[in-house]
Amino acid sequence: MPRNRQQVIDAAAEGLDSLLARTDASPDFALGDAYLGRRVADVLTHLHGWHLMFLDWVEAIRTGQTTAYPADGYTWRDLASLNDSLYDRFKDLDYAAARAAFVASHDDAVAALGTLDDEQLTSTDEVEWLGNEAFADVAHECLGGHYDWAQGVLDAAGVPAA
Repeated sequence: MPRNRQQVIDAAAEGLDSLLARTDASPDFALGDAYLGRRVADVLTHLHGWHLMFLDWVEAIRTGQTTAYPADGYTWRDLASLNDSLYDRFKDLDYAAARAAFVASHDDAVAALGTLDDEQLTSTDEVEWLGNEAFADVAHECLGGHYDWAQGVLDAAGVPAA
């Protein structure tokens, strides 16, 4: 798992390019049971929704505030409900709009990551609401690691590799 800012950014950039090449080639592919009967666009909006939460977490770290983690009204035990709420929020976006939102929030997340210093990224006791987790690990999971998850969904659905 990437442990520093540049490793997180590099993994995210690689994952972004690979994922977009694949989704651009099959934007209308039906994902069926591989992703709850949802669309390729829904994979991208799922990632976009997590980027938005990530941006809130970065702002909380930058300002020394406590924030809901993962999100207001949700615990990690409520992950399925949280993901369903993200789906409901963005389900009406077509592929082009979902792609644009995903790319923009990816860029925002990478830029926000650059506002944190090494201690904020690597310490496991810097941010109390993260528990014993380093924010670099969280960043990877919201960026490159999450893009790997998306590739797995596409694999399971039979979306051709780019």
